[in-house]
Amino acid sequence: KAINHKLNMMKQYMRTLFIGVALMGITFGSGKAQIGDIGAILSGGVEDAELVLTEYLRPVANSLGANLNGGWYNTAKVHSTLGFDITFTTSMAFAPDEAKIYEFATLTGLQADPSEPTAATAAGAKGIGPDMEYNLEDPTGTVSVPFSYPHPGGTGVDMLPTPMINAGIGLPKGFEIIGRYMPRVKVRGFETGLWGVGVKHDIGQWIPFVKRVPVLNFTLMYGYTNVDVQAKLNGITPEFIGVPDNTTNVDWDDQQFSMIAQGHTANFLIGAQLPVVGFYGGIGFSMTQTNLKLGGYYPIPTVNPGDPLNGVAPFLEVNDASAEMGKDPIDIEIKNQDGNTTKPRFNVGMRFKFTVITIHFDYTYANYSVATAGLGISFR
Repeated sequence: KAINHKLNMMKQYMRTLFIGVALMGITFGSGKAQIGDIGAILSGGVEDAELVLTEYLRPVANSLGANLNGGWYNTAKVHSTLGFDITFTTSMAFAPDEAKIYEFATLTGLQADPSEPTAATAAGAKGIGPDMEYNLEDPTGTVSVPFSYPHPGGTGVDMLPTPMINAGIGLPKGFEIIGRYMPRVKVRGFETGLWGVGVKHDIGQWIPFVKRVPVLNFTLMYGYTNVDVQAKLNGITPEFIGVPDNTTNVDWDDQQFSMIAQGHTANFLIGAQLPVVGFYGGIGFSMTQTNLKLGGYYPIPTVNPGDPLNGVAPFLEVNDASAEMGKDPIDIEIKNQDGNTTKPRFNVGMRFKFTVITIHFDYTYANYSVATAGLGISFR
């Protein structure tokens, strides 16, 4: 019971960590979340742990990436020289139904129950997942000890918000430099910051019939966004997962988490700007890459064959050799093009302008669709 209690505590702690981090420590991280006991996950081997964490966190990474590539514009019109805007936006990505579960039964070394071949991702339903069962062997391969832990359940939340500040300034020749920023903040042990840079160009000036219709705008844009999250961890020790610590010189206090997400998007925009209301739409693509790392030592149990002559049965322990296998164990890269497959992103929106105050709303249809709203000021 004591071991199960510790595993449950660890499960709650790690869900808070990963889901809170994925939401940049600002949103979606306030509740106790559950990604499962990282120590137990690593018990099946680093390879399986990376597979589990990659698939479990994929919809979070993809949703964050979709948000990073949204909210870049609220009009197809380019500022005149030295015209500018500053806008606070929030984008909300929605994970598709197919991203809420994944096939886990084929993971290397896993003794899966054929009746439960799938498990929830972070965007999936709440509840305890199927058991992850392994037979851990001693270094000689002659003695094995069964080990199992429940796969983490989902959060029950399939949408992810990301706030940021956007700004643009007009340059000669129909160009506009656009940027975005969120100052570094520390929330619940997470430190995070966001920045991005992009460019818009008025191609309507080169099209004769467009030049004759001032309300029409044709634009090309490109944007790059980078967000990083850092967190210091502690408490992931052999004792915490209920396994004896037989190491001689391992520092369990130097545990670090880092995440870097990058997004690229390019779009063709068309819009109609009227005195009070404007309409805009775009078609383009987006690509994102998210890197997740765990640094420091983490406990990986190994089998001690015991002493059969003296009645000591085989048991699990963490020793110096297994601890070395748990050093800097996780380095995950999740790539996507608006999801698992390439799919164009289609965007449509409208903006209201009252003197210099602007309010806009738009929706982007893609693998991970995004709704965006913003409030700002705009001159020229």
